[in-house]
This record gives sequence, structure tokens and C-alpha cells, in this order.
Amino acid sequence: MKKLTEGLEYRMLDFQPLHLEDLPRLRDFFQRNPHRICDTTPGTTFIWRDMYHTEYAIYQGSLYFKVDYPGLGETFTLPLGGNRQEHYRQIAAYCCRRNIPIAFYPVPRDELDELQDFFPNSAAISNRDAFDYLYQAESLKYFRGKKLSGQRNHVNRFMKTYGNWTFRTITPEDLPALKAFLDRYAAGHEKAAHSFHEDIRKTHEVLDNYQTYKFKGGMLVVEGEIAGFSLSEIIGDTMYTHIEKADRDYLGAYQMLVSQAAQAFAVGGVEFINREDDTGDPGLRTSKLSYHPVNLLEKFTVTVVEPCTYCQ
Repeated sequence: MKKLTEGLEYRMLDFQPLHLEDLPRLRDFFQRNPHRICDTTPGTTFIWRDMYHTEYAIYQGSLYFKVDYPGLGETFTLPLGGNRQEHYRQIAAYCCRRNIPIAFYPVPRDELDELQDFFPNSAAISNRDAFDYLYQAESLKYFRGKKLSGQRNHVNRFMKTYGNWTFRTITPEDLPALKAFLDRYAAGHEKAAHSFHEDIRKTHEVLDNYQTYKFKGGMLVVEGEIAGFSLSEIIGDTMYTHIEKADRDYLGAYQMLVSQAAQAFAVGGVEFINREDDTGDPGLRTSKLSYHPVNLLEKFTVTVVEPCTYCQ
């Protein structure tokens, strides 16, 4: 190991635990993300930072993330900013010095070839459960056309059933009522999965730190009662829907949230809406497919067994 790394010009990347207070100074890095996958957005990165033990490092104008995904161990996302060849060399040097293999995740399809050209002995595996659902923004606004007639019918039924309804942008004054709604939602959807409880906990965090997250938030109100809310963010030409909660006792509430949020926020050059993955849940997969995505964004895990080979 000493011989392989001796004389290297790369200083060890200095990874630090990611905290919410880091978001304002790191936000600009996310604008350099050339992909439409949700994993490299501020929302996904910070909401799941504790569950995946996310750490970050800044070196020569690039932002590196190291996470601990179940079954993968220490894993690197593709850094934001800078030059890919330099990114690969830095990560190889870091792993070589620590005597650990390299694992990159998620690697989008359009970066896979370049990464494997640099690491020719790497192995790539895709995971369908992690693919993001990408939709044309216009198709989710009004559910036009035969393919989306089911969603349109849900919206029409909602509007006929609940005459006195509104959808409006969330204001700071709404946050206590939304937190109370979230508590009722959690109590009615109690699940054992750690990810469910982490999702509820972090949704509370978003609402408690609404100005820090800077999400686009909208709430659906029926007869003065909250029926649901959604929280999204916009990067480039894509809106990312990170959080969406609705009371299913209101028939068609989820379809209304999707439609109204798209109409309210997918404007000014926003062409696509990313509604994230389905985690392999059959019901969620059926639901997301029913909105007819324009693309499923593939994600690959790429592993490199001998990082020291690529340090020199």
C-alpha cells in the first residue's frame, strides 16, 4: 500500500458529517448537476442524510458525498462540479489509502460508459426498484388524453364531491396545522419500516425549517380542513416532488395534489416532473406507472475492487 500511494499528489478527501446547517452554503453546487435523478438534489440529499450517514467533502471546487447504503457499505455519489477524471482519481486515492473498494451509486445511464472507461475492471448492476419516474410536466397538469383518463376521472369526481375546495401555496402561518395533519397521517399509516418513520421525522424537519429547505409547497383544503400537501423543488427544467401526503378519505385527493402542484409550480421553463422511485413497493409501482412516465431513469451501482490501480 505504501509503495502504491507514495508520491501521490492527491490529498486525502476530508469527509465531514452532513448537517442541515450546511445546506445554504452547499446549495449552489446542486445547480451543477447535469442529470434529472433525484438523489443529487438538496431535498433528497438532506432528507435522507441521517438514515444513510451522509458525509461530504469539498475539494478543488467539487462537492463529494459519501453515504452508507444498506448492503453496499461506503458509497460515493458522482461529485458535483469540476472534472470527472479528477473526481475518479481523488476517490480512487481516498479508497486506496484506506484499503477499501470503490462503490459508486447512483450512476446515471449517460455517465456509465465514461466511468467504466476510466475503471475498465469495474462491475455495474442496475436496480429497478431505485429507478426514478420522470413525467412531462404538461401531462400531469390536466391529465389530458386517453392514457390519463383514469386520473382525470379521479380529479373530476373530487371536484364534484367537494364543492368547497382550494389549493394554495403554503405560508409560514400554515406550518403548525400541517404538522398536526402530518401527525394524524402517520397515526393512520403506522408501518414498522424504519424508512417510514424516518420519512415522517424528516417531513417534520422540513416543515420546522421551511425557509432553509426553500421547497415549493402547496396544500389542498376541503371545507376548511387540510386534505393533503406536497413539497417540491425545482432544479433546471425539472421539478422534484419529494414529499406528498394526503388523506385518502377524500376521494381523488392524491390526483388533485399531483395536478394542482404541477399547475402551480411547474412553470417558467419547467418541462419535467421527477416523482422519485417506487422502492419496489407493488402498489406504489402500479400507481406511478398509471401516470405514464415519459422515462424511467436508470441508476447503476458500479464497484471497483482494486482502487490503487487507478491512483498513479
